[in-house]
Amino acid sequence: MDVNEEIVKQWLHSCKQQFTIDDIRFKVFGPKGGSNYSNVDLLAVDKAGKYYDYEIKWRSVYSLGATDKETPAALINQMLRKERVEKIKSIIGRKPYQKIFITTYQMFGRSQEKRDKFVKIFNSNKIQVLFFEEIIKELVSAIDVKGRYDSEVLQTIRMIKYFDLLKESLD
Repeated sequence: MDVNEEIVKQWLHSCKQQFTIDDIRFKVFGPKGGSNYSNVDLLAVDKAGKYYDYEIKWRSVYSLGATDKETPAALINQMLRKERVEKIKSIIGRKPYQKIFITTYQMFGRSQEKRDKFVKIFNSNKIQVLFFEEIIKELVSAIDVKGRYDSEVLQTIRMIKYFDLLKESLD
């Protein structure tokens, strides 16, 4: 699991009280009959029994559309592809679930207007968009410097908070 996925997983556990299963692999088939593997980054359930499918893309250098593989349509299709839906249904049955795409402000563009445009495209496909910048702030706020955590991510945040190294960057 990538550290970006681990951060989201710890946020879901600590802030959203969701139980998660990570890195659920499934086989995908191309238009010419070839196959490969993909995965659901995180599948989660909350206390009310509501399910969530999280796709996580950390990008700090380039914006969406800078490559042929990461266009809005390609990312949306990744979340809606038949094989992914079938894999999720094999775990949760026919229960409804919310699709959530998590990325950085940078990936959706520097301007709020451009980000809003991409969010609208994802929302029109019934995919909610969340941003790391907001998730990390909420997670950092939830961590107590006197707490004890079994996660390396949470322990790291606790230590950085203890030494007051985040004060300027989160303001």
